[in-house]
Amino acid sequence: MARSNISSRSRLIVISLIIAYLIFFSACLNDGPRRVAPKAVGGVLDLTDWDLNQDGPLDLVGEWEFYWSRHVSPSDFSKDKLPENKELIKVPGYWKNNEIGGSKHPPDGFATYRLNIILNQNTEPLALKVQEISVAYTLYVNTRQVASLGVAGKDRETTVPRQLHQVVDFRASNDSVEVIIQVSNFHHRRGGGPWEVMQLGTEQDIRQIHERGLNLDWFLFGSLFIMALYHLGLFLFRKKDRSPLYFSIFCFLIASRLLTTGGRYLAHLFPHLNWELLIKFEYLSFYLAVLAFALFMHSLFPNFSKKILRIIEILALIFAAIVVFVPASISSYTVNPYEVITIGILIYSFYIIIVSLRQRNIEALVFLVGFLILAITVINDMLHVDEILQTGFFAPFGFLFFVLSQAFLLSYRFSAAMSTVETQQKDLRDALGSYKTEIVERVKAEEALRESEEKYRTILQSIEESYYEVDLEGNLTFFNESMCRQLGYPRDELMGMNNRQYMSAETAQRVYETFNAVYKTGEPAKALDWEMITKNGSKKYVELSVSLIRDPDGRPLGFRGVGRDISERKNAEEQARLHQQQLMQASKMVALGSLVSGVAHEINNPNNFIMLNSPILKEAWKNAMPILQKYYEENGDFILGGMPFTQMRDNIPALFSGLSDGSKRIKRIVDDLKNYVRNDTADLTQPVDINAVIKSAVSLLTNMIKNTTNNFSIDKDKDLPVLKGNFQRLEQVMINLIQNACQALPDNSKGMYISTACDQADSNIIITIRDEGVGIAPETLMSIMDPFFTTKQEAGGVGLGLSISSRIVEEHGGTLRFASEPGEGTTATITLPIDRERQTTEGNPE
Repeated sequence: MARSNISSRSRLIVISLIIAYLIFFSACLNDGPRRVAPKAVGGVLDLTDWDLNQDGPLDLVGEWEFYWSRHVSPSDFSKDKLPENKELIKVPGYWKNNEIGGSKHPPDGFATYRLNIILNQNTEPLALKVQEISVAYTLYVNTRQVASLGVAGKDRETTVPRQLHQVVDFRASNDSVEVIIQVSNFHHRRGGGPWEVMQLGTEQDIRQIHERGLNLDWFLFGSLFIMALYHLGLFLFRKKDRSPLYFSIFCFLIASRLLTTGGRYLAHLFPHLNWELLIKFEYLSFYLAVLAFALFMHSLFPNFSKKILRIIEILALIFAAIVVFVPASISSYTVNPYEVITIGILIYSFYIIIVSLRQRNIEALVFLVGFLILAITVINDMLHVDEILQTGFFAPFGFLFFVLSQAFLLSYRFSAAMSTVETQQKDLRDALGSYKTEIVERVKAEEALRESEEKYRTILQSIEESYYEVDLEGNLTFFNESMCRQLGYPRDELMGMNNRQYMSAETAQRVYETFNAVYKTGEPAKALDWEMITKNGSKKYVELSVSLIRDPDGRPLGFRGVGRDISERKNAEEQARLHQQQLMQASKMVALGSLVSGVAHEINNPNNFIMLNSPILKEAWKNAMPILQKYYEENGDFILGGMPFTQMRDNIPALFSGLSDGSKRIKRIVDDLKNYVRNDTADLTQPVDINAVIKSAVSLLTNMIKNTTNNFSIDKDKDLPVLKGNFQRLEQVMINLIQNACQALPDNSKGMYISTACDQADSNIIITIRDEGVGIAPETLMSIMDPFFTTKQEAGGVGLGLSISSRIVEEHGGTLRFASEPGEGTTATITLPIDRERQTTEGNPE
């Protein structure tokens, strides 16, 4: 097996190297001469020993005459006095690299190039192959203008840039040829001048060279374009793998780059294409192709860092945005930095491939060969453009080789996949026979299981008790119809609902504790009474059991149980408890009535003695005071009742007042107790004006109201009808409620408001007493009308005022209700029936 792997790897390496050798061999075929060609020296190229017919075309390289900041015309060289400031400059190259007197020419400017060529005997038509000359030029041969590209002006406004390859035909009239090129550059940062070599040869040879280059470029373009379409098709049929998409984009961008570089065929196809736009296309195809390559590498090799990929994406988009929105004269400065970034990406990609190769990935070995050829050719072109190497442009061949290596890998993968399919097909055929019996048995078992499940489901749906299953989070996963009926939810809405959604927070906490105990111990919980909240908000009591659900490996999956609606039983128990409390309360009240009657008599006798004698004692002290004061003035302070007279004189009035107030309070408490327990025989048939009752009560409590609030108002209904009742008893109710409202106000800024209104529809009079006091807590609000319930023990309250008031209102056939929010205040609402008979009599006199 190991030998097979080694053999396969060796064959792949050999095939890859053969393909690399063939491509580079064809790429390196030189269209130049068969022997060393002469070079120009001092602006003269001597070809007396060079036969263009036999030796072939040659490059016009070497020293040319150079005239900076001048467009010298051919006529200027025919004069006796030749143009001044002549320099010599190496071609090909940029004029910014030409150093004169220790300084270099700037990239922007205009100049004239001149070369004298001495020919061997030649009678055939000649031609020049003109490649990149930045960025506009006019070409003269023997004083005749034979070509121009763009408009070679003397500033940016008069210069129109344009770049593409041309073949210029001419016929030499004698044995010498004068070549003059007027060049202008105000648009590119690299500077002006012939970037690439110009070739001289016979017209036939030059045309053949040009056509071979053209055919080769279109062949490369077509190959890359077809591969781009092919990989795009692969992606469309299998979108899960994105590597074909990124590789397709990469091929499209490289193919489009071939149209904007080299012969710049895009300018041939669209003659009126703006030079600025052409340069933007050139840079964008480069910048985005690097990004597509990085994405392709990341899709192929999982160990390609995502962080580095994000950095590459950001940098590529930033550089691309600069190219789009900034003129070429500025954006061209981004090329060199991006070339450094590209080299860094290539080095990192090489590292990633080497790591994959260490893992004995045979495909990585083939990929490595293609990648190395691509990287070497790309770096070569970068160095060639920057005039570091004088080799030529080989990147298109590197791209083609890289694409072909990917096609080879694709074929390899397809072959391996087919082998795997054939092996799996055989294994599947062998396994199919053994599975038939198993499938038949499984079908029978599934049928039996289906019948069992159907029986189980029928039983669950028919029982009155609810059945439920929940996951470990408490979400319903299964339940029967009884569960839906108990909670009032449809099945689709109840499915997946958490138990906290149909329970109070307190019940949900109890459920959590029970589930947690079952989960920890594994023991089922006995039936528990839990309060459920139905969809319409009503409450139900359900008796539930809980047990743990486990998977085949014993791991807990959730909980299950059965629930029984015990709401009726709970309601009956609650009613029985209330009846028992009412009986106990009635018994207490009977005992209280007997106790109060006896205690009131025993208390009233000594209290009446105190109430009658305390005013007499107070008056006696008042009469004795002048005599005692005179004695004090004559003899000084003396002891009276165990205290100095000066202290007794100041304290005795307060003691008498306290004695009188205490006896009055005792009498009021006894009267309240007697009124509460006795059967009232007051006349309840008197006509009562409720507005007059309120006015009388407010008048009695004027001082208390003024001392407790600055915001008091009464909103009376002037057309309020009369009612049957007892004026004094209703006045007692109003006094109690107004006193309570005043005592609830925390300061004078809070208000109290009384209003009366008539509800003709229900034949009721409604009295509202609202305060902005401290409010009443909900648990206290339920008990405020119970006898002896008070929150004012420290103020002497006994808790009978609201209880007596409630009974008085009920005696009048009405109701007393309270609504309160802590911190917001309290509203007391009295509803009393209208005296319809009296109202009818008054409205219809005979």
